[in-house]
Formats: sequence, structure tokens, C-alpha cells
Amino acid sequence: MRGAIVLPLLLVLALPLAGHAQQPPPARQGPAPQAAPAAQGEPSRARMLADDRVARHAGPARAAGAVLWSHAGDAPRPTDPTPPPFVDVMRAAGHDVFRLERAPQGDTVAAGVAAVVASTRDLRTRGYRRVVLAGQSAGGWISLAAIASAPGLAEAVIATAPAAYGSRTADPARAERNRDELLRILGSVRDTRVMLFFFDGDDFDPGGRGEAVAALLASRRVPHVLVDRPPSFRGHGIGLTSGFARRYGGCIVAFVEIADPARLACDAMPPAAVPWRFVGLPEALPAPANDNSPLGRFVGAWQGSLDNGDDVMLVVEGGSSTRVSALFARGRSRLTKADQAFSQRRTGRLDDATGDLVFDASQGLALRAAPPRDGALRFEVATADGKRQFSGLLRALSP
Repeated sequence: MRGAIVLPLLLVLALPLAGHAQQPPPARQGPAPQAAPAAQGEPSRARMLADDRVARHAGPARAAGAVLWSHAGDAPRPTDPTPPPFVDVMRAAGHDVFRLERAPQGDTVAAGVAAVVASTRDLRTRGYRRVVLAGQSAGGWISLAAIASAPGLAEAVIATAPAAYGSRTADPARAERNRDELLRILGSVRDTRVMLFFFDGDDFDPGGRGEAVAALLASRRVPHVLVDRPPSFRGHGIGLTSGFARRYGGCIVAFVEIADPARLACDAMPPAAVPWRFVGLPEALPAPANDNSPLGRFVGAWQGSLDNGDDVMLVVEGGSSTRVSALFARGRSRLTKADQAFSQRRTGRLDDATGDLVFDASQGLALRAAPPRDGALRFEVATADGKRQFSGLLRALSP
């Protein structure tokens, strides 16, 4: 059966990459680079760099392993070379992090796979006993294709929203191959554990991937964890966000380290320690009013992530039912220079019909908070034109 998959897999590798990081809502020195050699027949268009911006590498003898991060197909740009927050969770667990930067020109699957294979072998030569491949969109795709073409290349692959054939909006028929060719690739995987994340609202996902992938990997006895369309998250770029890293960072680390990943229950694990990156907050947050009046139950600070992965905070200070004083903050939620935190003063009102706390779109974003229940409130954010809407649960903070 493996022989029947080789030819289609090689055809997949000749295609240009397609995959884009999700954009946030509107507002709002390591060692010298070492070029990874290309595989035979492929020009070198990529370089592997040590990503030690947070902490110096421990080195092969002391590190838990090496993580090789591969970006989506619309990068690298000078402004966003950084691996996402979930990779920082792996770094905190003792892994040295490297990033593979591919030149936009000639960024085919074949060139990307060759660069991943060469870079992974370079890490082995340096002495790393465990190598984990991680990637978003096209980066996840070439990581999976690399282990399919070179069995045993790495110990694990983490792929968030893998895709290489563009979006359903651009070309629905071509986007179907993001399912069909992914199954062909996974049909050649062995000797490497695989962790996959698929999301609702992903324009690069043609649908129907979850059940088919789960059945295929189980039939081949490939150790794997599949997180298929988790509730409260949607969009192609969720894997790049702090909200995703908080929820799944600990599970990703455990998946890499434990003997039997099939026993993992990601949703039962506590949140990972990922910082909230807000700006412009008051020195002291208001204490909850501790009364059940229509306005008093909103008073205090509320924090959480929206379903697009954005970190937000609503600080309700008080006032009257027709004039509520508050501050809204969106934290830096992706580790890219283009993603910046902001805060804004807001004046809202209570909706007489629903009891919701409402802020109109006079400052670019319309906000709505439902009355709290069990220490949490449902929060909605929409652009002024209503074309983009996001929601999530915010939980009360102690001052």
C-alpha cells in the first residue's frame, strides 16, 4: 500500500505553498544564521536560525530536545519572524527552539520539505536526541510531508491548521486537496507521533478531515492526538495565538514527552502559564461591587480570550444605567510586531430589554456583555460595519 502512495506524494511536493496567518481585529540576538543545505535537485532557499530571544539555548546535552518551527506560506517578513506562544511553552519545558525561514520566492512544498529534512539532520548532527517539528498552515504541511518522505526523521510533529492548496473562497475545488492530499501524506507516516489541530471557520479547511484523519492514523497505529474543531475557537490562525497556547500548550508538551499520548485528555489539563500582554490598564483594578443590581453585577475587571484567540479585558468602573464608565483593552495576542496591544475608554449603557451592557461602535468596535453567570460573562466584539464578529467568555479578576 505504501508503494501506491509514493507517486501522488511526490506530485504534491511540486506545488507552491498557500496558507495565511489570521489577522487580528482592527485596532488597535542569537547566533549567526546557519543555512540549511538543500536536498539534491533543490536550490537552497531557506535558513535555520536559533531562536533564543527569551533564554539562551541549553544545548544538546542539557535540553529536553529541539523544536524546529516552520511558518505559514505568506512569511517570513522582517516584522514577524517569531514562533508562536505555544512554542514558548515548549521552550519553558526545556526545549531549544529553532526557526526555519523560507524565502517567499520559489516557496514550493518540495523546497520546504527539503529544508525541513536538511535542518532536522543538522540538529541530529549537533547532538539533539529528540527533534520536534512544529508548523502553522503550510509550515505544518511541510513538516508532515517531511516525516512522510523520511520515516523516523523526528520524534513528533505538531501541525496547526495544515494546508497547502489555498482557500475555499479563492478556489473551492483546489481547496479540497487540503483534505485529500493530507490523507495521502499521512498514509506514508510511520515511526513519528503526530498531533493535529483543525478549527471551525478555517477557510483553508474543506471539511471532513477530522474523522478521515483519525481513522487513517488509527488503522496505521500511528501514535497521535487529533483536536478537531474545539469549541470556543475558530479561524485559520488560531494556533498562533496566546489563547490557544494557554489552552493547549501543556497538552502539547505532554504529548511530546509521555510514553502513551493516546491517554491524553487535553481539555482536562490546566491552562499553561502564558502571559497576558495588556497596556494602558489602571494601576489598581476595581473590586467587584458584590451586589446583584443590574449594573453592580458588571462592576469589576473581566479577562479572557475571544474565539479568534484575541486576549481582551473589560474593566467596568460604574456609573448609571444610561452612562456606564469602562475601559476596554485588547492584549498583544500574537508574537508579531504587527500585532499591538491597545486600550480605550468607553461609555456604555444597560439594554433595558436584555440587561446586557452595550457599547456602540463610535470608537471602531461595538461591544456587548451579557449579565454574568457563575463568575463569567459572555462578551462580544464586532467591527463597526458588522462584518467581523467575535465572542468569548471573560472571567472575573480579583483586584
